[in-house]
Amino acid sequence: MSTRVGGMLTLVGEAMFLFSILNFLMISRLQYYSEGDSYIRTVFPHYLLFLAGLGTIGFVAMWMVYVYVLPSKQRFSQEQAVKDNRSPMYDRILEVQDELAEMRKMIKELSEKVEKLSEKDSR
Repeated sequence: MSTRVGGMLTLVGEAMFLFSILNFLMISRLQYYSEGDSYIRTVFPHYLLFLAGLGTIGFVAMWMVYVYVLPSKQRFSQEQAVKDNRSPMYDRILEVQDELAEMRKMIKELSEKVEKLSEKDSR
């Protein structure tokens, strides 16, 4: 499967984040200076205080996403990756585990043979 689609989606997503910041600043300025709603200007007497309040809300939201959402998404994606042989990396890990078990078995057999030989030599 090609990685171009995933790569393009990642690049577009990263670029849209930057445009989203600009869009947020422009919309917040329009909302703050809106003639029909002066309540915001009453609560926040200066636009920079308004932005600081929005920033605080944003940081609280980021913290909640970091603490609660990201671990859940990570666990979900890992569970999905191991279903139905979807992940070549997971398949390779299983192969390496099997090889490691075989190597341990061989080492155990060899160490038993060495012990038997050392017992014969000591007699």
